[in-house]
Amino acid sequence: MISPYMHDGSIEPFKEVFHHYNKGGEIHSNKSEFIQGLNLTSDEKQDLVNFLESLSDETFIENPNFRN
Repeated sequence: MISPYMHDGSIEPFKEVFHHYNKGGEIHSNKSEFIQGLNLTSDEKQDLVNFLESLSDETFIENPNFRN
């Protein structure tokens, strides 16, 4: 998967995206009190990574039959 991630490119390793959301993001003066962590287990985070990585199909991407 292509990195970096987030709107500002602040997260490099893909797994860190889930760590960020799992803890409820960063402390910020404008952060809503309603934003909370996801409380995912390590296995659940790894399952999400595995699922999202399975959506990438290099064979399709590199196939000249599907290019404009």
